[in-house]
Amino acid sequence: MDVRAVVLIGGAKGDVPGAQERIGGVPFAYLDVLGLPIVERVQRRLQGFGVSCISFISDSPCDSGPFAHAIEFAPTIPHVHAEGEQLWQTAEETFVKYAEGGADLIFALRIGPYVEVDYEALVQHHLDHHCAVTMAVDSDKEPLDLFVLSASARTDAAALFKNRMQRMRRECAPFYVTGYFNRLETTADLRRLAVDGLLAKNAIRPEGAEIKPGIWVGTGARIHRKARVIAPAFIGAHAKVRAAALITRGTVIEHYGDVDCGTVVENSSVLPFTRVGAGLDVMHSVVGFRRLAHLRQNVEVEIADQKIVGMVPLTPLSRLAGSTAALFAFLPMQIYRGLTASSQRTSAAECPESLEQAHIVLDAPVVEVPATGAETSEFPSHLAVARRYGDK
Repeated sequence: MDVRAVVLIGGAKGDVPGAQERIGGVPFAYLDVLGLPIVERVQRRLQGFGVSCISFISDSPCDSGPFAHAIEFAPTIPHVHAEGEQLWQTAEETFVKYAEGGADLIFALRIGPYVEVDYEALVQHHLDHHCAVTMAVDSDKEPLDLFVLSASARTDAAALFKNRMQRMRRECAPFYVTGYFNRLETTADLRRLAVDGLLAKNAIRPEGAEIKPGIWVGTGARIHRKARVIAPAFIGAHAKVRAAALITRGTVIEHYGDVDCGTVVENSSVLPFTRVGAGLDVMHSVVGFRRLAHLRQNVEVEIADQKIVGMVPLTPLSRLAGSTAALFAFLPMQIYRGLTASSQRTSAAECPESLEQAHIVLDAPVVEVPATGAETSEFPSHLAVARRYGDK
C-alpha cells in the first residue's frame, strides 16, 4: 500500500486565546526538543511506519526564515513556504499530486499538536469503517489535527483543507488516540514536552550520551569543571555551560545554547542558539530569541540587552568570526595585565571566551553598607542569608 503524507506547519486557529504555537516568531515545530527539531521527530515516526513521500508546508513568517533554514531537511523531502490561505491551497494541490501519483492513502497532519499515534491502527480503523476521511481525536473527542484520507476522496480533501481542518464534508467514526499527545499551543506546552521526554513519559529520547544517571550531553557540548549539573538535565550539542553555573531540576539546554558564568538555570528550557548572561537566575521559564517566557506568571517579555539574553550566530562562519574576534580582544588585555602586573580587577562586563576562567563578577569583593537603626532591628548584622539549589 502506497501511503504518503502532507505535513502543515502553522495555520493556528485564531479563535483560541494564547494559541500562538511560536516564540519570537519561530514556530514550535522548528525548535529542538531534547536535541532534535519536532518536525524531524514527526518525520521519523512517519518514515518508521513506511510513508513513502512527505511534504512539509509552512506559514512561518519571514523573521523566522534564517532559523528555519538552519535546520537540515533531507533533500528528498520538499519544504514549501505558503502564508495565509495559500497554505491550505498548497496542501490541497499536494494532495492531488500524490493522488495522481499513485498513492492509496494520504495522511494530513498539522504541527500544531505533537501526537504519538499508532499509524498502523489508524489505517486499519480507516479501512475497516470504509471512510473517505478519518479524524484522530483525544478521549474527549477533541480533534488532534491528524487525518487519513483515501486518495480517491478528492472532494472530501478539498472540503477539509478549505475549512482549515476544522470540519469534514462527511462524518465518519473517529479514531481515538491512546498514546501521548501535546497540543503545543503555548510555551508551557513546549516546556512540558521536553520534561515529559526527560521523565520518559513519551517516545522523545534525548539526543546525546547519558554521562551520569539522568544527565544527557550532546556531541561537542562543553561543561566547565566548576559548573554543576543536577539530574535530570539535558545539555545539547555544542552547548556551553561556563564556570560556576548551576543547571538543575529538569533543565534543558538545546544545541549551541550558552549559559554564562555564575548563572542558575532551574526548571527551564534554553532554546537553540540562545546565550544567557552572567550572574542571572533563570527559573520556571523558556528563554530564546531574545525573549523570556515565565511559565508561572504566564508572561512573555522581550529583552533588548544582549548581555542578559542574546543570540549565538546561526551560521558556522559567523560563529568562527565571533570567537576569533573575542580571542583577539582578550589576548592583548591579558598580555597588558601580565606586563604591568596590575592588581586592579577588570570590569564585571568582561567575560573571557574560554570556559577555563570564571567570570570576574564572581570574584568581586563584598561591599559592606552601614545599616540604619531600622535596618539593624530587622536584619541583625550577624544574620547570613543563603539560597538553596538542588542538593547543595
